[in-house]
Amino acid sequence: MILDKFYDYQLEAFEACQQNDKGIVCMPTGTGKTFVQAGVIANDILENPGFRMYIVNAPRIMLSFQLLEEVFKFNTSNNIDARYMAVHSGGMDQTDLDKFRAQTDIEYSQIVSSTSPNEVSEMIQKAKDQNQPLIFFSTYNSALRIEQGRHDEPINIIMNDESHYLVQERFNTDFNKIVTERKYFFTATTKETPSDEGLGMNNVGFYGERIYTMTPAEAIKRGKIVRPRVHVVSADTGQVLTQEDLDKNLGKLVMNSFNEHGKLLRHSVKAKMLIAASGLEDMKLLIRSKEIKDFMERGGKFYAVASDQEVNNYINGERVGRREFLKQLQTDGSNPDQELIVIHYDILTEGIDVPGLTGVLFLRDQRKAKFIQTFGRVARLHPQDRERIACGAITPDDLWGMHKPYAWIIIPALVREDDDKLSNLTHLIEELRDFEFNPAEDIEPKDDGRNTNGGDEDGIVPEDNRVNRLIAQEIEEFEHRIEEEQFIKLFNEKMNQDVDEDGLLPHLVFSIEHPDLGELQVEQDPTGTIYIK
Repeated sequence: MILDKFYDYQLEAFEACQQNDKGIVCMPTGTGKTFVQAGVIANDILENPGFRMYIVNAPRIMLSFQLLEEVFKFNTSNNIDARYMAVHSGGMDQTDLDKFRAQTDIEYSQIVSSTSPNEVSEMIQKAKDQNQPLIFFSTYNSALRIEQGRHDEPINIIMNDESHYLVQERFNTDFNKIVTERKYFFTATTKETPSDEGLGMNNVGFYGERIYTMTPAEAIKRGKIVRPRVHVVSADTGQVLTQEDLDKNLGKLVMNSFNEHGKLLRHSVKAKMLIAASGLEDMKLLIRSKEIKDFMERGGKFYAVASDQEVNNYINGERVGRREFLKQLQTDGSNPDQELIVIHYDILTEGIDVPGLTGVLFLRDQRKAKFIQTFGRVARLHPQDRERIACGAITPDDLWGMHKPYAWIIIPALVREDDDKLSNLTHLIEELRDFEFNPAEDIEPKDDGRNTNGGDEDGIVPEDNRVNRLIAQEIEEFEHRIEEEQFIKLFNEKMNQDVDEDGLLPHLVFSIEHPDLGELQVEQDPTGTIYIK
């Protein structure tokens, strides 16, 4: 019954969980990891009626709320009743959950919230007395409260969302104290450590094996996320910007990036830009800036979120609760006619489903895990594109037939005091290799080193066309590095021959293409000596 609603790849992930008591499920952001988690829990409830206990962990309160809603909706849509308890400091507003209850005919089990181990114990006893399953939703900070309150009652399944957070010692130590029959770790980006016995996700004893993996490239080919494109935007501020004077021009830079980004979108899509801030000060500067105030006055929506009194949960001049912030953000994100700018530091990185975002502006370099998670916020399909792909009207490669064919990564071309090249572009290209990203085709403005429009008669890009010159340089260096890697791999494959029964290597003579030196003649004699001609 519940399996009928799964996509084929979600069914593969579900079955991997059924076949293993623990393990890592690695799926790109936007491909429905929560749906798989809900399905595993729902299936266990159906197969084992009565009292059982489950935990769904997340790194942040906002994400924990969203997981509760999605699991609740999954269960009620399948006529599954249960008791629910949020175990974190965020409190609980039942208004939204009541509207889901109104759509079902099943008996409603009250949802409560507390971080008290005693109240956890009371909730367990009530569920046990009523012979009902009990599902806890906790943050990694508060998960130990469940262990302190459960006494001898077994936890049947633990789901860990955005589980790369567990590599942090403060979370990992607490989690080791929680006893369970089955546990699964869901993430888009695994984190590993040099030692297989450390805190990293290569510790098989703790995390189990990687039981299911879907790469970003596979998700794109299956039409589950959109492909990335990079847009390098010149700082149209009337001067060359250094880091020192960036602050007073931040509003102008952001609005210029937003406007240039909007020009690349289809007419049916309004720009909705996420900003990965370099810190809290970026948010405060934008809230105070004339450019953002003008943007709001002409109908745009500006969101900022941080654990700071001046920022808080900011929406066009008002501060609201975190729950209301997310609700309004999802509403405006779903409105095709609403222009939107959202700035955050880390809070919206993992797991938060904000529909409609079209691009992300990076004001700081990010490590691979943070970058992929942030990009995942804008990689979701346009709803109409998703429907048309599902019914076969278009394929994931019919880019001209899609409302949103790309998720844009926006990079301001700034001149910094000690940085005269776009080094962060190199980092981004490296991180996008899992998406089969082709920098020569997928960077705007296009310049792969062979396009010299605007250059002089010798084909040299003029000095004032700095952006194109730097893009060409970065792409050339990147492509050379890839060719070198391919050469080394091919060379090693050719030379990696087994010794014969006398302990001698086979005599080899072959040609191989080097990216710089051209065709090389390689010879290996039986002693293993290599000659390159």
